[in-house]
Amino acid sequence: MPAASADLPDAALRSALGEAGPLGSTVRQLAHRLRSDPARIAVALERLAGRSEIVRMGRGLWVLREFEELLGPDSGPTPDAVAEEFERVEGVPLGTYRRPITFAANHRRPIHRWWPYVQGFSAEFVRAVLESADLPAGAGVLDPFAGSGTTLVEARLLGHRALGVELLPPAVLAARVKTRFELSPRRLTDAYRRWIARARRRGPGRLPFLRETRRHFSAPTLDALIRLRDALPPPDRPEAEALRLLFGATLIPASRLHRSPCLGYRRHPVDGPDPFERIEAAVGAMTEDLAAIGPDRTRWGPPATVREGDARSAVLPKGRIDLAVTSPPYVNGMDYVMNYKLDLAWLGFATSYADLADLRRRQVACDNLPRSDPGLHGASRTDLDPWLPPILREIRRRVHRKGSYRRGDMDQVVQRYFADLVPVLENVRRSLRPRARWVVVVGDSLLAGTYVPGDLLLARLARSRGFRIVSVEVARVRRSGQRRSFALRESVVTLERADG
Repeated sequence: MPAASADLPDAALRSALGEAGPLGSTVRQLAHRLRSDPARIAVALERLAGRSEIVRMGRGLWVLREFEELLGPDSGPTPDAVAEEFERVEGVPLGTYRRPITFAANHRRPIHRWWPYVQGFSAEFVRAVLESADLPAGAGVLDPFAGSGTTLVEARLLGHRALGVELLPPAVLAARVKTRFELSPRRLTDAYRRWIARARRRGPGRLPFLRETRRHFSAPTLDALIRLRDALPPPDRPEAEALRLLFGATLIPASRLHRSPCLGYRRHPVDGPDPFERIEAAVGAMTEDLAAIGPDRTRWGPPATVREGDARSAVLPKGRIDLAVTSPPYVNGMDYVMNYKLDLAWLGFATSYADLADLRRRQVACDNLPRSDPGLHGASRTDLDPWLPPILREIRRRVHRKGSYRRGDMDQVVQRYFADLVPVLENVRRSLRPRARWVVVVGDSLLAGTYVPGDLLLARLARSRGFRIVSVEVARVRRSGQRRSFALRESVVTLERADG
C-alpha cells in the first residue's frame, strides 16, 4: 500500500515538525516530506492541535508547542534587545512618530489619486517633512526611490526644485504626469474624446504576452481594454502621456485581481463599470484636479525632473540637494515587477517574460531577486556592518534545520540587499549640501524565523558612510506574514550629512 493511503502516525508528524523547529511547516510541505496525502496531513494536524501539542501560525504554518515563542535563548536577540543595543552604541533611542505615513490616504487626494500605487508614504507625511525642514524658497528636494512621485508632487506644490529617480517604468510615467501641473484640461479632454472615438471604431487586437490574460479579465472587459490600448495616441505630448497613465490605472480595477499588497486574484470578483466608463470618470477627476491647483500657479516650483534609472548609479547634482525624502524597498519587500506586470505588459514597457526578468535583476535586491542572478552567490561582503554576520548565520542555520524553505539562499539575499544600499547611501550623500538631511521610511523584517532590524542597520550603514543619525522614530506597528503575533515596525530614520 503506498504511503499516501496509509495511516499517518502522530510520531512521524511530530518528528517532521520538530525538524522544522520554530520555522514550522505547511500542510503541503509536510505532505511532501512524509510522502503522504495533504488531506490526511490536515486531519492529523487538527488531531494534534486538539491535544494542544501543536500551534497554527501565520500563512498556514504549524509548529510544535515548544516552538510557539519564535525567538528563544539560542536564536539571537529580540527586537527590544536590538533597540537597546542600538541606543547604547549609537546614543539614539527609538522615538515615536505620531502622524500617519501610509499611502492609503493618497487615493483620495487630488493629483495623488491619478495612479493607484500600493507602496510608499502619504502626501501628508511628505508635506509635514518639507514644512518642518524650514527650507529656503526653491530648495532642491530629492527622492532616489521616487515611486509614483509623492515627494516630487508635494515639493513642487511648495515651490521647490524636485528631482526623482525611479527604475519601474510605469511609476516613472506616473511621477512625470503627476508633476506636470501645466497640463491643459481642455487639451486633455479633446485628446480623450478623440481616443475614445478611435477605440470604439477598432476591431479586436492582439493580447499582451502574459499567459493568464484571459483569466485576468472577463471577455467584454478584455475586448474593451484591447480597443482602448490600441487606440492610444503616441506618447509625444503631455496629454497623450496622461491618457496612457489613466489607461494603466484602469487595469487592476477592471480586472479580477487586487494589490493588497501583492498581486493576486480576488476571492469574489464582481464586474463593475466597463473600462470606457472608468476612463471617463478618471479623466473627469484629472481635469478637476488640474483646475483646482491652477490658481496656485505662482507658488509652484519649476517643472520636476523625473529620471528612469537606478538610485545606486544615477548621476545626481553634487552638493546641491537641501533635503532628500524616500522609502527604499524593504529586505522582505514584494516583487515590484510581479505586482505591476499588467502595467508593464499592457503599456508596452515589457514585451516578454525575459524583459520582466531583466527589470527584476536591475532592482535593489530583496525577496524578489532571481535565484539565477550572477551577483547573488559571490564572495561575502565583510565591510557592511558587524551586526550582519550573526544574522546571516542564524538565517542559514534555520533554513538548514527546516530542510525545505521557499529560498534556500535567503542569507545571500539579505546580504545582497544591504550591499545594494551602500552605493545608494554614498550617492545621496554626495548630492546633499553640508548638514542637509535625508528622511527615510523603512521597516524591519522577519526572514526564515530570524529578526532583521532593517531600519537600524540602514542607520548604522549610513553613519559609517558620512551621515549623522539624527533620530529613529517608530511610525507604525506591522505584523509578520510568518507569525501574525510577531510585531514588526516601520520607522522614520532621519540622517544628516556629517561633514562639510
